[in-house]
Amino acid sequence: MQAIVQPYISSHYQDKSIQIQTKEIELPIEAILPYLNPEEFNAYCQTGCENFSKKWTCPPHCPSFTAYAADHTHIKLILYKTNCDQFSFIDSEERVLTAYNFAKDLLQQNLRKAEAETERFIGPNSCEICTICKAASADACHLPHLIRYNLVAFGFNVSKIMEDLFQHQLEWAKAGQVPKHVSSVGAILLKK
Repeated sequence: MQAIVQPYISSHYQDKSIQIQTKEIELPIEAILPYLNPEEFNAYCQTGCENFSKKWTCPPHCPSFTAYAADHTHIKLILYKTNCDQFSFIDSEERVLTAYNFAKDLLQQNLRKAEAETERFIGPNSCEICTICKAASADACHLPHLIRYNLVAFGFNVSKIMEDLFQHQLEWAKAGQVPKHVSSVGAILLKK
């Protein structure tokens, strides 16, 4: 199965028009399971992410993917990629994060809009609805109907998904070097 390249979408950041390349691929749920390894990737979350155990959408609070997707038969993965040069008006130290947050936020908004009553979206990042998540103080989420998890929290190898399914290499920022592009990926669980 091959990813479908969609037409570029345009949006605005400040007064600048920004182009986002999108790719989509729809698969049966079983086809994504080889990329799932929660033991390995949740361990990375535990040692390398400040959100571990501090957000209801992050490990160890995240449900298993198979339980979360149990009523769904297919998954549509959606990739947004934007060229960092489009943000050249931003200081190079902030350019990568600005470009990434722009693509991630736009994908999150579009996934939430596209989610039908029988579907669930999987966001490109941990939940950002509240400034401070109630999980940090062990209180229940006060917006549980809005909670959406992300691929990394479930334990997916997102780099491998990008390479194998989208034929796309992630580029990482390095000290003093801006990558050519930034990418963000989310999904919608479908019932067919």
